[in-house]
Amino acid sequence: MRYPREVVDEVRLQNDIVEVISQYVPLKQKGSSYFGLCPFHNEKTASFSVNSEKQFYYCFGCGAAGNVFSFLMEMENCDFPEAMKRLAERAHITLPEPEKNAQAIAAEQLKKRLFEMHTLAGRFFYEALQEEEGAEARAYLQKRQMDPRMARKFGIGYSPDSYDALFRHLQEKGFKVSEILKTGLVLENKDGKGYHDRFRGRLMFPIFDVQGRVVGFGGRILAKGEPKYLNSPETILFSKSRNLYGLNFAKQTRKRELILVEGYMDMLSIYQAGFHNVVASLGTAFNQEHARTLKRFADDVILLYDSDEAGTNAALRAIPVLVKNGFHVKVTQVPDGKDPDEFIKAKGAAEFSKLLVNAVHYISFEIACIQRKYNLKNPEHRVRFATEAAEILAKLDSEIERNVYLGEVSRVTGVEEEAIRSEIRKLVQKEDAAYQREAEKRQQNLKNYTPEGRRKDKGLLEAQRSLLYYAAQHQGIYDTLKEILEEDDFTEGIYWRTFGDIGDLWQNAGHVFPADLVSRFEDAKEQKQVTEIFAVQLPTENGADMEKAINEQVKRLKRTKIDHLTANAATVEEIQRLVDAKRKLDSLYITI
Repeated sequence: MRYPREVVDEVRLQNDIVEVISQYVPLKQKGSSYFGLCPFHNEKTASFSVNSEKQFYYCFGCGAAGNVFSFLMEMENCDFPEAMKRLAERAHITLPEPEKNAQAIAAEQLKKRLFEMHTLAGRFFYEALQEEEGAEARAYLQKRQMDPRMARKFGIGYSPDSYDALFRHLQEKGFKVSEILKTGLVLENKDGKGYHDRFRGRLMFPIFDVQGRVVGFGGRILAKGEPKYLNSPETILFSKSRNLYGLNFAKQTRKRELILVEGYMDMLSIYQAGFHNVVASLGTAFNQEHARTLKRFADDVILLYDSDEAGTNAALRAIPVLVKNGFHVKVTQVPDGKDPDEFIKAKGAAEFSKLLVNAVHYISFEIACIQRKYNLKNPEHRVRFATEAAEILAKLDSEIERNVYLGEVSRVTGVEEEAIRSEIRKLVQKEDAAYQREAEKRQQNLKNYTPEGRRKDKGLLEAQRSLLYYAAQHQGIYDTLKEILEEDDFTEGIYWRTFGDIGDLWQNAGHVFPADLVSRFEDAKEQKQVTEIFAVQLPTENGADMEKAINEQVKRLKRTKIDHLTANAATVEEIQRLVDAKRKLDSLYITI
């Protein structure tokens, strides 16, 4: 799906990148460029550069780069057509209907139908809650002191304890069985005869995406049975590893600090108490995808998980994920083993506010968790506690933060600060030495891995051809790869030249026709090599599969190059630089 080149150009020209980015990031002018703190990674010194003359941005810290479209797509987690619509609206430009191929039309139509069915399902569940059959569910909400206005705002409903009520309802609305099954809300019977609803006899929580559209559901069972909570399965609309419950409402506060809790009812109780900057994970461990989603809307996170052992362990697992993604993390827990919902009902909003104010730095929380394991009156326990605390402090980059917490550990244990500091130094040196040994080991293993060897790597050649194929099919992919790939990532000079010609065709012709591309080469061997890019029909992939494939292929090219450079590095400093480059590569993720 694409808009005419002249329309794309007009939208881009009418949306100055400096003005657009300034709505998200404070910028200061330095010559023809503007600088600010990068919105894509955590930093204290501004390394995010916006070039007003060439209309692109580049981060010297994390390498994020692109034009006004890619910035909006990254910040708002939207696709190119959506970015086009938003920027066109901003510039008061009326867009024509985009050109679409049959596959794009079919995919768009399916998504539209799925959104319609989820909306209908939400209404069906909400109406069922108001009927006689929803009496038990209403009683449960009343017991949990849920304001009816809250239930209405969040669309809370009830799935009748009926075998196929929703299935029949969607059929009556004109949807085909094949379409209904794709929602995941209805399942085929094991014997292949008939269909049944996934959710039955459950209190229903619609799950919204950041645009406020229903993409899935969570259901809490009211009678006895397992599981207590059940979520929609993965679909083209919904991923529990990316969606966060309540984020569509929390983002409206425009606060860059969010409260992260575990469950639906915790989130709803906190929101009802007046704290609207709250989100919940969906019954799964907080992960990298959650963090990436959250990063667009927050810099600071207060972790508020249950204070029991399971909740504490979940918080300890979430902390490194959040820290790695650049969040400032604090932790608080409700006392006496209560969950946030119970605490608010017992103590009220004012006392809950004090919990948030008294949230502690995640390092304090981690050290406190370790301390609980030991009896500090026991000398051996003091040593073990101080050693474990030193391991945590060794991971801190800030010397000031390290000294503050080092002093606290020393005070609690009675161990001299210098002794703990010495242990930290040993741990840091040990980690650096491990990186060094790994680099030297790779260098030794890769001594015989020559450029000729790279060229003979069939998988590497296929990766290059695949990337060229994708770049020729989709200009958005070419634009993204253009900012990431370098000449020495390619093992064949002709592939780099082909990549440049694909860009030239996109720029001047607005499309890449294989015959036009091949005709740019006069040598028969080269013509054959370029034709091979298009000769093998790649399997049709949806956006997620394509994005995954591109990430794997780009990383393969760059990792192979780094391995080759490491094998031929002459100095320890060069090896360390390459090790650091490989670390950064591991965290690279390309959004298409």
